[in-house]
Amino acid sequence: MPEQYSMQIMMRLRQIFQEMSKHSKHIQENYKVTVPQLLCLREVYEHGPISIGALTKIVFLNNSTVTGIVDRLEKRELVKRNRISKDRRQVHVEITQVGTQFIHEAPEPLQTRFIEKLRELDEEKVTLILWALEMLVDLLGPAEPRMDIPSPPTHIAQPASDITTETEI
Repeated sequence: MPEQYSMQIMMRLRQIFQEMSKHSKHIQENYKVTVPQLLCLREVYEHGPISIGALTKIVFLNNSTVTGIVDRLEKRELVKRNRISKDRRQVHVEITQVGTQFIHEAPEPLQTRFIEKLRELDEEKVTLILWALEMLVDLLGPAEPRMDIPSPPTHIAQPASDITTETEI
């Protein structure tokens, strides 16, 4: 594969990271909350009282990370912890009135806008994006690559016959 392609791929990845970083800085500077804090707060808002363990699974963060996030949100009175039994370990996190107001004023996470844009694309394009991302994950993953490298979507492996290629022109 020509080196120019690998450089273009790396540049696009950097561009994606840069956009995510800009969005994150905007939220932190203007709303004094980190993106993970905002994601956790939104999930608590949407799911109602929720255990930290369940919240951890939803946001794909470590339990200790979510506990720290909840601590910071609780200090700002955006959430509160409620013990649901005599067992001190059983705690649910719920949003406060201040937290609800904050959610209504805060911007949508970048992923929400991304999902809306994805819905505008046809299924073939979304499949292509997913396939390419799976390949990137494999390439950037552990030193031992997976043995079951995903095959390209059918429309890539076998393009429609009415599509002309550069060699046919």
